[in-house]
Amino acid sequence: MITKHDRKKISATQKIIQNNTKSKSKTRTSKLIIDIILVILIYNMLLVGISCINKIEEITIFGCKAYVITTNSMEPNIKDGDIIIVKKDKEENLQKGDIITFQNKSSIVTHRITNIEEKDGKKEYTTKGDNNTIEDLETVTYEKIKGKVILKVPILGKLIILLENQIVFLLIILIILILVFWKVKIQEKKEIRREKKKIEEKKQQL
Repeated sequence: MITKHDRKKISATQKIIQNNTKSKSKTRTSKLIIDIILVILIYNMLLVGISCINKIEEITIFGCKAYVITTNSMEPNIKDGDIIIVKKDKEENLQKGDIITFQNKSSIVTHRITNIEEKDGKKEYTTKGDNNTIEDLETVTYEKIKGKVILKVPILGKLIILLENQIVFLLIILIILILVFWKVKIQEKKEIRREKKKIEEKKQQL
């Protein structure tokens, strides 16, 4: 026979379970929303990164520009797939031995200054790739120089070039999504076990 005291215990237990279920549901929803927002942010950051590096219309931040190296002409110093950061410097600061990035017709080239000559009051820079056997055929004027190399980030450029392939890009996003939802599921299981333990402990206290 169920006594009045037993009914109170059952009612209290049911309330605990209901409260825990509501709390658990809210926690799951909020975590899922946070993870989805995180994925969207990662996706957009990748898109911005790719567009910034590869845009025809260059973007300058604090006087610096970033370029992906796609040739081996500057090896072993700068390798294919590296990212370089260049900054515009004053003409009088450019010296023999500096690595510069410059416009060569429709291409952007990064080579080392091997000689500086003054012709008709204007400086002309002779350049050469460290891995090349001969100097570049055409000299470079200051107006064509994008900047001097101030930093090199190894390998990262290969990832950015790889991400230009839409299939690879979508696969990476899919993997990120799978990892996020896998993490959510593991977290849910941990919470369920934790809540069950709490309910058992509260039942024993009643």
